Amino acid sequence: MSVKASLNTLKKMNEKMYPKLSADERFAMVIKTFVNGDEVQREKLVKSCPIVNYSESEHAYTVRMEASRDIVTVFIIQLLEYDKIISIMKILKGLNYKVQGFNVMKIVSEVQAFLLAFETFCEEHVGMVSRDMIQAWYGYDERYIKMMEEIKYFIDIHQINPDMELKGMWLEKVFLNAWITRLKV
Repeated sequence: MSVKASLNTLKKMNEKMYPKLSADERFAMVIKTFVNGDEVQREKLVKSCPIVNYSESEHAYTVRMEASRDIVTVFIIQLLEYDKIISIMKILKGLNYKVQGFNVMKIVSEVQAFLLAFETFCEEHVGMVSRDMIQAWYGYDERYIKMMEEIKYFIDIHQINPDMELKGMWLEKVFLNAWITRLKV
């Protein structure tokens, strides 16, 4: 068999085989074409991939759902960090131990600004209370709601005026920035 005949046979075989590949098989073969530098086969694999039309929820709705979940997740991660710091502060206070450079009021003010910024974001920009936002994404785990309530109680004990500048920074740089950026897409 001549080289030309062999190539034609291989081409016909590929045309029949490529559309029948599973997603896993096609994926593995495309990756190998990158490794081997075989752009011709990669193009054939990509072009022979079945095309499917999907129905999806409205994009604006989907983006809001994803953005709200991500923002609440960032909030929870930071809340856990603040809870850890407050727990350490309570332990040190219980041991009557003083650490240089450890400004309790500054930390309390920072945590308060963070919570106020999240509450403002939820109420003024999303249209619901912060507890509902947390409940929507992490309702299966009540400890986040309890943790937030305990932290608020800890802040209330210290009776400080909120740092509105810091609150504004949290609101603008973290919560609103993420929300607006995601909704533009």
